[in-house]
Amino acid sequence: MMKNQVFNFYEAIGEDGQKNSEIFQLYFPEKYLFWELDYETKADFIAENPGPNRALLIAMHLGVTFASERRPILLSARHSNMVGAFAKEKLGPLKQEQLFLALLNTQLDVIGWEVVFVGTLTEVAASPREIFQRALLANAYAIIIAHNHPSGNLRPSVQDKQFTKRLYCLGQDLNLPLLDAFIVAKDGYWSMQENGQLLGGEIDEATDFV
Repeated sequence: MMKNQVFNFYEAIGEDGQKNSEIFQLYFPEKYLFWELDYETKADFIAENPGPNRALLIAMHLGVTFASERRPILLSARHSNMVGAFAKEKLGPLKQEQLFLALLNTQLDVIGWEVVFVGTLTEVAASPREIFQRALLANAYAIIIAHNHPSGNLRPSVQDKQFTKRLYCLGQDLNLPLLDAFIVAKDGYWSMQENGQLLGGEIDEATDFV
């Protein structure tokens, strides 16, 4: 894998990919030798082809730096009341209805909190496709959604329940589960998980929650 990447690097900058990748292989026959590079070996390798070899070393170290970057952890989602309080703080004061997506890692930490749709005061035209696309691109383990009701009414509408059920079922199919769905107002929040409405995806679309 690394050999091919080195070959492609030299070819991309107009150098002889075969010749230079063979020289690279002489200096670094094993991958770990590159990461244990000492000053003398580095100087000798650069001297073989100063400009391109120096650029290669810089590019590879940049690659490692970028690969080690992780999304910051915003909060733990192990307890729904923590997410509910966070969602209430963020969404409660909003005057317009908005849908937010929380991206979770395998430790159930929230590593992303993104607005995905903005609607009118009465409805949000949301697309499950975009929600799951964002989650997959972020390599999320699971998701949580939250949207606000500017009216202050925390009871989920029929549309809320239909949309949540659709997301829940799609998440099961994609192995990217929806763990909770929150409705938020200025004075509180409603968690479908807390109220037992996500267990097995048994969301009653026809009646209000009590």
